[in-house]
Amino acid sequence: MGKSVKTNDSSSSRVHRENLFTLPKDFKNALNDCRTKAGQDSPKEVTYLWIAVSDDGLGHTGKADDGGIVLSTEDWLNVIDEAASLGANWVVLTLTTKLSQFSEIWDICRWAQDTHGMMVGVHLGVDEVTAEDTQHLLSMNLDKLRLLVRSESHEKLAFLEHQGVVLWTANPQPDGVKPNCQGPSRMIYVNAEGYLYTCGLVDGTPDYLMGSVLHDRLKHVIKSSSVRHCVEEDLHLVTSACDGCPALIANYFSTNL
Repeated sequence: MGKSVKTNDSSSSRVHRENLFTLPKDFKNALNDCRTKAGQDSPKEVTYLWIAVSDDGLGHTGKADDGGIVLSTEDWLNVIDEAASLGANWVVLTLTTKLSQFSEIWDICRWAQDTHGMMVGVHLGVDEVTAEDTQHLLSMNLDKLRLLVRSESHEKLAFLEHQGVVLWTANPQPDGVKPNCQGPSRMIYVNAEGYLYTCGLVDGTPDYLMGSVLHDRLKHVIKSSSVRHCVEEDLHLVTSACDGCPALIANYFSTNL
């Protein structure tokens, strides 16, 4: 599938993105530290694709006529294709609001399952599931579907388990501790605007910006020596931003992968 992203960039939005990709001068030492920590044992293939869905849905940075960018469903299918070609066999979509607001995600989930045989994790930011949502979930390949919810929401959503949907804990570790995760070396993280970051924990932090699906191929980003492939130790602590992280959850549910 070819790239089909259309943009209507205002001068201000172009400047904003150019600033995001400008590395600070004091970044070199931290970057070298990350390279050392990542070491030569880091796998060449990725395992997880983690996509964040904003309150406005996938691919929205504002109205197109105001200089914003809207990525189409096809553009996100391209991201799935690229990640799968790199070895990813898991995709997690993190939703910040109700599942019912994101009808576009079902095409993406089915494409991941049917075309690439990927496991799909739907991470709920709000533990409300409508009857229509339930039907969408049940229409998926349930053997390759996991619903990720916070531990305190399990009881409320237990009715889904009775219908065959497997619930996993999205926050298996308490906040403030070192995450028992495989780190970002085997993961691609993409936020709703199409920007690539080292992981979800540092989404929006300029030093950890790796590129954009608008103009970068994933294989080039993950092999690039000019971006960070790990998170500094003082930041690498569990917060709510880690909820749904596939690299973290995998260590707690490895027998089910």
